[in-house]
Amino acid sequence: MEKKKPVKYRLTRDVQCGVCGSLMRPEGEEFPKFCPCCGAGMERYCLRCQQKAPMYFEEWWPEEDECVRTYSPAKRCSHCNAILERPAEESGYQH
Repeated sequence: MEKKKPVKYRLTRDVQCGVCGSLMRPEGEEFPKFCPCCGAGMERYCLRCQQKAPMYFEEWWPEEDECVRTYSPAKRCSHCNAILERPAEESGYQH
């Protein structure tokens, strides 16, 4: 019986700002607290239940051995489902 080798793949992590949409690739394990492009906060806290909402991610596999994972700030609270952000048109942010 053949022993299967462990699967090896490359994982790329990007962080996308929820306000201006800029992409950044963080060094190390920590995510940035603020966007270097527009200064928006990347961490979101729910005002209703007062808990930190974790960033969510989307995965894309451009090749068989590569995974691109893009993290974005949460739009809704994962605990109580409250809306955490307003659309850019309502907040007054302009490109």
